[in-house]
Amino acid sequence: MEKNTAVLIVIGDEILRGQVEDKNTSYLASKLYAIGIKFHKVIIIPDSVFDIAKELSEVSKNYPLVFTAGGVGPTHDDLTYEAVAKCFKLEIEKNQELLDIYEKLLPNESEIERYAMAPSPCEVIYIKSFKFPVIKVNNVYVLPGSPKYFQSAVDEIIVSRLKVGVPLYIDELDIALKELKLVKGLDAFAERWKDRVNVGSYPQQMGSKHSTRITFEGKKEDVLNAKEEFKNSFPPCRLRDSKFNRSLAEKVFAKIQNYHHLKRSWSIIEECFDRFSSNEVFLSFNGGKDCTAVLHLTSAFLALKGAEPLLSLYIIGDSFPEVDEFVVKAAAYYGLRVVRKNRPMKEALTEFINENSKLRACLMGTRKADPNAENLEPFCQTDAGWPSLIRVNPIFDWNYNQIWQFLLDFNVPYCSLYDKGYSSVGIATLTLRNPLLRDPNNPSIYLPAHTLADESTERQGRE
Repeated sequence: MEKNTAVLIVIGDEILRGQVEDKNTSYLASKLYAIGIKFHKVIIIPDSVFDIAKELSEVSKNYPLVFTAGGVGPTHDDLTYEAVAKCFKLEIEKNQELLDIYEKLLPNESEIERYAMAPSPCEVIYIKSFKFPVIKVNNVYVLPGSPKYFQSAVDEIIVSRLKVGVPLYIDELDIALKELKLVKGLDAFAERWKDRVNVGSYPQQMGSKHSTRITFEGKKEDVLNAKEEFKNSFPPCRLRDSKFNRSLAEKVFAKIQNYHHLKRSWSIIEECFDRFSSNEVFLSFNGGKDCTAVLHLTSAFLALKGAEPLLSLYIIGDSFPEVDEFVVKAAAYYGLRVVRKNRPMKEALTEFINENSKLRACLMGTRKADPNAENLEPFCQTDAGWPSLIRVNPIFDWNYNQIWQFLLDFNVPYCSLYDKGYSSVGIATLTLRNPLLRDPNNPSIYLPAHTLADESTERQGRE
């Protein structure tokens, strides 16, 4: 039995049919990893007493910690208790401790005893935060499948019950090469560090830029030594930061001094944070090129001030998958805290502000070339009928070419759609490729957005 390892058995026909998304695995994995316990495997099985009992019998003998998720409740398809009893050759009996708890939680329920029928004997664990019980039999924790209750149970069990192991140290390094270019050297490197550092590789792409993320996992001293050895095998031009940091921010600040419009944008951002504290400002981020430029500039400003990354609002509904993917990657790169709200926009913004009542200003990527924005100023009050906010527009006077000059010269990651013929990106069903970006030598191919010759045609393809 390998020390400090765990197994999760996810139970439910609805998971296997794709009707319900499994959100519990990643949550439990991250919590266990933080205290030095690693998942060895995750098993997804149907609502079947035979299948559950069979898997439990195998893993409970071979792993010190086993968790189940789902199949706990009073209905005919909640079979996990029965399967646990079958696995450990126990009887299902009325548990008085469970009955007492549920009678207080659900008074006057005629079928309340169904909740109290459990393997006997079992340990009852009362989850204080949501006021519900779970049971443990031997080394098996039997948890509910609902993410809200599962996560609460995980938090209380890990914090108060599990012995903490030695957390493994993990670090990463991005190399500006495709994974296939690294295969031979990476194989030899991984073999050299075998049994000390676990080395992984993962292809990355943001916009047109390809790279490979190398991860290093093990004891901290070994990881740092392995990373340094691998790093030194590449010229500096091939090394890419996997996260935006102060060093990159300093380069941004130094470089903007050469451009009048960039210095003006920086001064607008500076004035914004002079007028408002960082917890009163958020970014409206839809993954487009303009707000990406604002994100990069603002992230540099905040990094130099030692401030926390921005809170951002991403309004979803009928968006391109490529945009959704880019928002996730941008959030990881810049440390963004992204809140997603469904359209329509006004209702989404109202709900967001009601949930974050301290917010007073919104950074936006609006430019004068945008529809109905010809009178745009750096600081504007929202229109009547909208939540009361100051709209901050750092790039209000930039033109299309300046946007692309900034993104390319400053090596800013951007959405991949801009390399596929889209010069302006909006709602998916109302956005097409710009016909002026069709390759004249091969009409089946579209050129990147930055090659558009006439910036006044930027929105061709948008309905």
